[in-house]
This record gives sequence, C-alpha cells and structure tokens, in this order.
Amino acid sequence: MKRLLSALLVLVSSLVSAQTISPDNRIVVMGQATIDAPADQVSFNIYLISTDTLSLDKMYSKHKAMETKIVTILRDLHIPANKISYSLLSVGKRPSYAKDDEEPVWYFEGRQEISFTIDSLQTYPAIRDRLIREGVITFGSAFTSSKEGEMKKEVLAKAVKTATDKAEVLAISGNRKIKRIVRIADTDDTDPMFNNYSNDDMYAAAGENAIGGSNEGTLIEIPQSISVTATVKVTFQLK
Repeated sequence: MKRLLSALLVLVSSLVSAQTISPDNRIVVMGQATIDAPADQVSFNIYLISTDTLSLDKMYSKHKAMETKIVTILRDLHIPANKISYSLLSVGKRPSYAKDDEEPVWYFEGRQEISFTIDSLQTYPAIRDRLIREGVITFGSAFTSSKEGEMKKEVLAKAVKTATDKAEVLAISGNRKIKRIVRIADTDDTDPMFNNYSNDDMYAAAGENAIGGSNEGTLIEIPQSISVTATVKVTFQLK
C-alpha cells in the first residue's frame, strides 16, 4: 500500500511539473483600450448637511425639513423611485475654531446623500434650476450613459485583443509564436470615472441666470460623450 501511494504521489508530481509553464515559455503583456459613447443620462448627487450648535434635536428638525423638501421636489419632477438611491443619516459632533487661540465651539452635524438619474439631457436645466431655487446648492451632476454596462464588456474585449496583437509582435521579434492565453487579469487601475462636478459658486451663477425662466444658449445643447478605458494584464504561453 505504501509503495502504491508513493507511486501515485510521484505520478501527480510529474503531471503538475509537466503543466507548469517555464518563465522562458511565457510572455506577460499589458493591453489597453478606450471606447466612446454619446452621453444620454445625467446623474445627480445631493448632499444634505444640517448643523446646530445648541441642540441635537434642532439639528435633526432642520434635517427633516430639508429631507421633506427634497422628497417634494423629486415627486414634482416625476423622478421614478427606481432611479433614486440614498444613504442613511449620519450624525456627529464637530469643533469649529473662530480663532487659533480660542476654544473650539462644538456643533452637531447631520449628513445624508441622495442620488438620482434622469434619462433625458434636455430636462437637466429645469431640474438644476429647480434645485437652486429651492436652496439646494450642495449638489453635483455628471454625464453618464445607459450603455455603460455594454461599453465595459466591449472595452475589456478590445483590451485583450490589443494585448494579443502586442504579444504576437513581441513573439515574432524573438523568433517565437503565441500558443495560447494562460491568464487574464483586470488591473482595476483604470475604472471609468464620469465626473462633471462644479462648485457652489458656479451653481449660484447658474441660478441667477435661470431666474428669468429661459434656458436658451445653455451648454447642455453641446453633445457630450462618455469615455471608458480598461487595462488588462494577459499572460501568454509561447510555442
């Protein structure tokens, strides 16, 4: 029995060794690709921040009033519930320094983030202006695409194709040929970021221009595109 087990172990070890690819018979190549698609959505992020230096209850009352206002706005704008997401309220106590040599004044602070997406770029100016008129100035917006999922799949496939083409050129340069792909790894270093944020001062200026009720000549009329970039690390076995 011991001899049989020893023989089996030797056989398994031999098979494992045979399947191991020598470093001399492999090549590791990075592949990168980028694709563009027209922006057809806008995402909004609203940040509710309420404070009070005297009472946690007063801070919470302020927050509830802001929350109720946001819910009313979203209903008036007919934003579907499945397009809205939100974080739970977080509460903390923070110091505020009027001068460096004075004792800090402590205050209660509540924070909550609400996000929603609209499927029409043409409605963006009206929603932006409504938020500003209601005093909701702490928010950000960004162009997105409804085809983002499809774009990520396509760009990964193109990145692998780029790596394969590069590997074939390198192999030919060394009088070798590509046999097969051994491993593909997503580096996660270039996840797509779709940012189009502006600061509060810019939003305030936009609000002043929107008071007249006209959206003529807004930048939203200029078509925008979303770029998605992917980088992969591919290991090839050489013949």
